[in-house]
Amino acid sequence: MKRPILLLAAALSLCPAAPSPAGDVTDLDRFQLWNDCRPMYLVVETLDRDADDIGLTREAIGTAARSRLRAARLYDGDAVAPYLYVNVNVSRSTFGLSVEYNKWMSDPASGESGAASTWDRGAIGTHGGDAGYILSSVSQIMDIFIDEYLRVNEDACPR
Repeated sequence: MKRPILLLAAALSLCPAAPSPAGDVTDLDRFQLWNDCRPMYLVVETLDRDADDIGLTREAIGTAARSRLRAARLYDGDAVAPYLYVNVNVSRSTFGLSVEYNKWMSDPASGESGAASTWDRGAIGTHGGDAGYILSSVSQIMDIFIDEYLRVNEDACPR
């Protein structure tokens, strides 16, 4: 009985939350994703032993995410910020996935500045021993991120 619930949660988490119509960029959209269409660095978290057991590697996750960013001309291997953080956790037959966009932010109250996550999406589910299913989920969330990022930064992106 738990499997359908996890799969439903994964399916729902892969859907963007109330997307704005094309061209309609809100203040929240700008806060989360505006960055003058700057390319970004990619950080992929280290995997645990359960990921090894199904043949999922950090390199494969990095390749899947980086290729999507490169295709959209949004990857810069030398950047420090902004960066996209991808974290996959595998535990037995389940997985959790998180993709976060981090950009340089300043806090006027404290005067401190640093990289902060302003956008994130995730998925949870069962993988059935198939690393490819998890990689497909990474690619789907990357597509959602790139679509939203380009929509918000459309005026600044080269044509």
